[in-house]
Amino acid sequence: GGGRLVLGAAFALGGSAGLCLAARQRLREHSAAELPAGSLQLTLYQYKTCPFCSKVRAFLDYHGLPYEIVEVNPIMRKEIKFSSYRKVPILLANAGSPLQLNDSSVIISAIKTYLISRRNSLEEIVSFYPPIKTVTEQGKEVFEYENKYWLMLDEKETKRVYPVKEVRVEEMKWRKWADDWLVHLISPNVYRTPKEALASFDYIVREGKFGTLEGLFAKYVGAVAMFFVSKRLKKRHQLRDDVREDLYEAVNEWVKAVGKNRLFMGGNQPNLADLAVYGVLRVMEGLEAFDDMMAHTNIQPWYQRMEEVIEK
Repeated sequence: GGGRLVLGAAFALGGSAGLCLAARQRLREHSAAELPAGSLQLTLYQYKTCPFCSKVRAFLDYHGLPYEIVEVNPIMRKEIKFSSYRKVPILLANAGSPLQLNDSSVIISAIKTYLISRRNSLEEIVSFYPPIKTVTEQGKEVFEYENKYWLMLDEKETKRVYPVKEVRVEEMKWRKWADDWLVHLISPNVYRTPKEALASFDYIVREGKFGTLEGLFAKYVGAVAMFFVSKRLKKRHQLRDDVREDLYEAVNEWVKAVGKNRLFMGGNQPNLADLAVYGVLRVMEGLEAFDDMMAHTNIQPWYQRMEEVIEK
């Protein structure tokens, strides 16, 4: 029980152990909650501090889509007991028929496709993202989506959204980069020292959904455990002794890719890569790693523009 508590709380912030991979499944018994105006009804099951969940919220907020949030207890996860898929984010979407969507990048690509192209039902669009079973190096079976960064558009729609091929290629490249590299820098940085690990767990418990005893246990025992786990993650991802340097390098690499002549990678407005990178980074807000990142990289102007445009 103690191990589940520590890991549940840790994944709520880090999410770097493949927490959000799995197959799509049709929703049988539960539909999305009724929401205000619009035909698309959405309910997001999440850990607030999970970077993958944060990506989905950034996308939904930027597009002005109303949605309900269900905060999941990382230990018991009774809020998602209706689902055989026991990870987050889970998005329940109802656009005429109820669906369950898993995997943050699939969620974003499918909903974005639906917003652009109303030729197909959401159910049909989701079917374009079939899960493929793979086996990890540890021998564990997982489901992945080879095409999860693609928007399923026809030729006319594609030219309208991506005037030149390079725009689409660039967006997909950096969305993948956010999932495959940037997100793996979060845990080693927020649990870098015992002091930072304790502050991170205080944040997790404060923002998450824990019982009183669960929260106390997670905060103090979890902080110690994840301090040591972060060292293993550093080795697994071949990070430097000072993991801040990897974070700074990655963030400046992103800023360089955006360039000096664009407000966002998407030009005057964010594209899906902007939203993904922003969603991952903002889970560190209020922690020492975030303050250091702002002080020692060139990310601040872009980050502030993202905050402003999403708020609007």
